[in-house]
Amino acid sequence: MKPPYSSKTLLVVLFLLLPFLAGAQNTTDSTTDRPKNKWYAPDYLVLQHAGLIGFLSAGTGFDFGKHDRTNMEIMYGFTPGYDIKHTNHTFTLRTYYQSNPKPLFKDVKISWIRAGAGISLTVGEQFESFFPARYPEGYYIWPTATRILPFVGTSIGRDFTGKNRPHYAEFYTEIGTSDVMIVDKYRNSGISVPDILNLSFGLRYML
Repeated sequence: MKPPYSSKTLLVVLFLLLPFLAGAQNTTDSTTDRPKNKWYAPDYLVLQHAGLIGFLSAGTGFDFGKHDRTNMEIMYGFTPGYDIKHTNHTFTLRTYYQSNPKPLFKDVKISWIRAGAGISLTVGEQFESFFPARYPEGYYIWPTATRILPFVGTSIGRDFTGKNRPHYAEFYTEIGTSDVMIVDKYRNSGISVPDILNLSFGLRYML
């Protein structure tokens, strides 16, 4: 007999509760802005595993807005060709809001929420940049190579002493989905919500 709750469902629930459980420990807010880089220089580097933007992806990011809480990232990811002949290459532009870090324990801080969306373009033999004739009209809402990727997550990090300025490194995790998965869920009642979610992990290092 299949259990009423799968391990994936429990993981999703735990992940969503983590920011609130951690935030209950300490509600002191930190709103001190970091020194800014030159306008043309990236503010941080990012490395991520999974998240529908490649098996492994990396890129640079810029922060702006009040207390630098709004972020934009340009990333490249790849997925090795396990079942196909060629590796897929994914180029992604993401933007998201991240809440101010709050003390968690000792020098470690937590950002309760990071929420945003990205748009990706995948180059690979099974992805189409235009609507292929073999699919019926309306089967895809736009070409299969392009995806819109909403996500929500949380992160923990700490400051590090740099040569000229302090640096900040954090580990983050996100739960996301894609436009196609959402449409599939809408069209097929047999697909559960956990089935259209994916879990990703990443590192962000602020320069």
